[in-house]
Amino acid sequence: MTRRIAILPAVVGVLVSGCGENGRSSVAPSSAASTRTPAATLSPASTATATPAPARRSARLARAEGPRPAVRVIAGGLEVPWDIAFLPDGRALVTERPGRVRIMSARGRLRSSPAARVRTQARGEGGLLGVAIDPAFAAGRRFVYLYVTTASGMQVQRWRMRGNRLRRDGLVLGGIAAGSIHDSGRLRFGPDRRLYVATGDAGRRRLAQDRSSLNGKILRLTPRQYRGRTRRPEIYALGLRNPQGLAWQPRSNRLVATDHGPSGFDGPSGDDEVNVIRRGGNYGWPVVRGRDHGRFEAPAQVYGRTIAPSGATFVARRGSAWTGDLVLAALKGRELHRLRFDGTRVTRDETLLAGRYGRLRAVVEAPDGALWVTTSNRDQYGSPVGARDDRILRVRPPAAR
Repeated sequence: MTRRIAILPAVVGVLVSGCGENGRSSVAPSSAASTRTPAATLSPASTATATPAPARRSARLARAEGPRPAVRVIAGGLEVPWDIAFLPDGRALVTERPGRVRIMSARGRLRSSPAARVRTQARGEGGLLGVAIDPAFAAGRRFVYLYVTTASGMQVQRWRMRGNRLRRDGLVLGGIAAGSIHDSGRLRFGPDRRLYVATGDAGRRRLAQDRSSLNGKILRLTPRQYRGRTRRPEIYALGLRNPQGLAWQPRSNRLVATDHGPSGFDGPSGDDEVNVIRRGGNYGWPVVRGRDHGRFEAPAQVYGRTIAPSGATFVARRGSAWTGDLVLAALKGRELHRLRFDGTRVTRDETLLAGRYGRLRAVVEAPDGALWVTTSNRDQYGSPVGARDDRILRVRPPAAR
């Protein structure tokens, strides 16, 4: 079994500037075999285990075959659009990382005046990140939840919507450490009407196994907690590095999450993951990586070459060739991936839009079944690939044969 080699602090300082979403590294990519950190370097909390899981064979990558999706640009001139959430009336809220919430009409027209300007400390990979709509919004609970980097750490904030404006309503959750890297940022409501919050390790990998910390986890909040305030949410899963995608499989309601693998300063670059999340599961970071996780939960899919997976959604609308599949956006990979599942096993992984639009951040299914995808070409890791960057793409899955 290969052990990690300790990295000198001076080297770490150099590599941190190139880590995270871009997946830059001066170290050669790792092999698919798992790599373990000596247990003595971890806190006592790392002894918490999940049910042992056998090694999984990752599905091979495949090029797109058959009918192609229809793609068009529906908005441009945005600054790092990080997430999208649809309101019951078909409009969409779009977050821009510097601290703006924008409104898109149901027809895809971008409103020039922001719905809100959010105070944020947008350093490194932080800023205004995820957005989610209260499941009872149409019934009068007109709340919008924002995931924000502040000077005191990461916060989940509650805002109230009136007309085309959002006003701050309260703090839902704080106490999440922020860093210049690995702030995660995704929050989503599940089929159980609970609010799920993904948190990164903030560049301090030990936090992922520390049960006294909210970092490196997936947290779950009840309606009473997210409509009020909570200091201690449920730790739904732990042992994650920088999860940026949360999606529920249709019919089974299984939660699937994407997670960034090491980027150089905390291990050779590679081993991004797609995980089927089990309540109470421990996904091994930073103790283990790769396909074989031993006593920890094994990933459903592993990418030996860094793609930096971000947002993800299952295609729930019927009648398309992609119905039931997971679609995830890749930043470093500059592509979409369409994953087909057989239960919890990935049987096919198809690459789409490779290199055409640059770094892809969020992917969300619209009410009409199209996928809205955001680019992140104006962040610190990217560069514009079109005159209107950053953009929102509308991707229409091909019809079922």
